[in-house]
Parts: sequence; C-alpha cells; structure tokens
Amino acid sequence: MTTDARNVQGSVELTWQPMRGADVAALTALMAAAEAVDQTEERSDEDDVAEHFLSGLIDLDADTRLVWDGEELIGYAEVVGQRQVREVHSIWLGGTVHPDRRHQGVGRQLLAWQLGRAEQLHAQRHPTVPATVMCDVTQTNVGLTALARTEGLEEIRFWFEMMRPLDTDLPLPPAQAARGVRIDTYDTGRDEEVRQAHNTAFSGHFGSTERDHEEWKGYFTGARAFRPDLSLLAVTDDQDAAIAGYLLTYVYEVDVVATGRREVYIGQIGTLPSLRGRGVGSALLATGLTNWSAAGHQEAYLGVDAANETGALGLYERAGFAVHKRSTSWGRRISAQS
Repeated sequence: MTTDARNVQGSVELTWQPMRGADVAALTALMAAAEAVDQTEERSDEDDVAEHFLSGLIDLDADTRLVWDGEELIGYAEVVGQRQVREVHSIWLGGTVHPDRRHQGVGRQLLAWQLGRAEQLHAQRHPTVPATVMCDVTQTNVGLTALARTEGLEEIRFWFEMMRPLDTDLPLPPAQAARGVRIDTYDTGRDEEVRQAHNTAFSGHFGSTERDHEEWKGYFTGARAFRPDLSLLAVTDDQDAAIAGYLLTYVYEVDVVATGRREVYIGQIGTLPSLRGRGVGSALLATGLTNWSAAGHQEAYLGVDAANETGALGLYERAGFAVHKRSTSWGRRISAQS
C-alpha cells in the first residue's frame, strides 16, 4: 500500500521540505554528527554533499526530504531509483536522524515517506518489472538495524568492505602478466570505451544496470574523488589494444583528513566476460597495489557482494585483502504491475 508522504510528516512543530543548495552546510554537519555515533566510516565534506545532491542526478523536489526543528536540521532522507533496468528495478534509500533527536519517531516517519515515495517512483519509471527497495546498513549502526527490523523490512543482501594494508610487512602480490593482455595507466581519452566495458562486465551483477553518459560522469570518472593517475586499464596486446578490463580508483580527502592515513578506494574493477580466466583481474590488482604502495598510500579498500558469483571474493583474499566491516541491504520487494 502506498504511503502518502503528507500523512507521515508528523509534528506541526517540525518543518519538512526538499533539500536546497543552501542546505549543504547543515546537511554535512548532520551527517558528521550521525557518523560519530554510528561509526559507519562513511564521511562527507561540503563539496562531497554538494556533488551528490546538486549534480542534477537527483530530483530534489520529489526525492529528498529534510526535517527542521526551527533552524536546526534534525533528519534527512533521499530516494534514488535506477534510470534503466535489466530484470529488477533497484531503488536505494539513504538518510539519518541526529543522534540527539532519535527515538522520537522522526526516523520512522522518514522511512515511511521513503517507502511511499519508492512505490511512486517505481510506478512512474519501470512498473512492468519487479522492484527491490533497499537501504544499506553498516553492522555498527544498531539503531537503523532495529528500525528496519521493526518496520518489517527483510535482509536482502550482504556486503563486505575489505581492506589491504600497503605499509606493513605483508608482501605485495607479485606482478604477473595476463595472457594476451598488458596493463596501462588509465587513459581518459578512452572513457567512453570503459563505460561500455563496465556495462558489459557488470551485466549479471546484483543491482547493476546500464550506466548512461551522465551517470558515468556523475558517479564514476567525473567524480571529484576519481584518480585517473591511480587507475588502470587492461588492454589486449595486439594492434587493436581493445579494452579487456579496468580498475577505477578514488581518494576521498575527507577520509585522509579524518584518519591521517593515505587511503585509496577501488570503486570498480571488471573484466569483460569473454576474457575472464586469463588473470586480468589479478594483474590489475597486483599492479595497482604495487603502484599505490610506491606512491606512499597506506591502505587500499574495496566493497564486494558477499554472494558475488564471479570469484571476486577469492581474488581479493589472494591479494591480501581481509574483511574490514560488514553491511546489510534491508529492504522490501515490489511486484511488477501486470
């Protein structure tokens, strides 16, 4: 049953409204206050928040809500649905409530609005396929876990964030050649080819969909954290030099400031299905780890679906990665409309 957002906005003492550009500083402060308690290690500075919400990829009027108590921002929520789908429409929920204002019903009202908006969004965009509405909850965020369970959400998927130290005695994996492939530094002139390769490589992954040009730039290689100098391409060693695989690397300065350590994050690593089994992924990882260590980076991170069927988890473990934290996608399934 669709929940009308107008019926759940609660106390007349609170003001609900969509996000605006002027709210970036207040929203950044709210996120920082929540992270300090929830220990999610998901940090954002004002530039990160502005990039995420003001890039044009989110409909602020329809898909965001901020909750104010006077001039104090006490909660926010967002709903992000896929533009294109394969077999299932994935819709992601994000949000939080200030730690000092929890257990007052605000989080429950925000979640009710999100679930209602997700149903509307699905009906508007892709009603002929089923949808999965999900919010990612880090294991340390016990309050959100309890809310998800209380509100009848189910555990949809499990995820690992893995870390590999680069400044310890743990030996780096030896550089190894992949059969018929060489490893090069990322070439921004081939960005469109990499977008197409990514869409092919991730075609069977949970929650994945085709990324159009705007999404690719907004979320991937146009993001301010993207580091082409630390990213890699695997190309065939013939005259075609076709894209065989890729590794996209990001550095989040807000994390460097918070931890005092130089961290790199592997956002995407993929091999074209026709070239799997040749060691392309291993070669990309080994080259990346060696390069990052030589450049003075101290830790490498990546995220992986715990149920990934391509053997990625074993690949990362062999390269020295270990599980750093766990998270769960709690959610609700929506049937396709006939």
